[in-house]
Amino acid sequence: MISCIFILSTLVLFSNQQTANDIIEGYLKIVEPLKPGCAKESGANPDFVDKALREGKFPDDKESQCFWKCAFKNLNFLNDKDEIIEENLRKFIGVPDKKVADEIFEKCAHVKGADVCETINSMGKCVYSSIMAAVGN
Repeated sequence: MISCIFILSTLVLFSNQQTANDIIEGYLKIVEPLKPGCAKESGANPDFVDKALREGKFPDDKESQCFWKCAFKNLNFLNDKDEIIEENLRKFIGVPDKKVADEIFEKCAHVKGADVCETINSMGKCVYSSIMAAVGN
């Protein structure tokens, strides 16, 4: 009986685990409908988004950085003063382990750049690399 409970518990544990790829694919689905409007607002070519999220290659040009600012505003991660709405961003990280998600948030939410666009882009890089390190593929 105990071995059955152990096996069942193990299966439940593994079924709740997400790979980094699962998380990234979730991000892509959420960002996809924002591409046209944020590309227009920022002047960015929206083709960079998939590469940024799948490969962690976040461009350094201002247009691409400001694309993320637009996306964050549309996802309600930034308030009208361009300040991070912590509880919303914390939930979005997407790592199933709350402790790990909180660690990623604490590490990345306070990254600063020269302006809000650069800050958001730097946060994105930080979250991406932290998810890859914590969850892997």
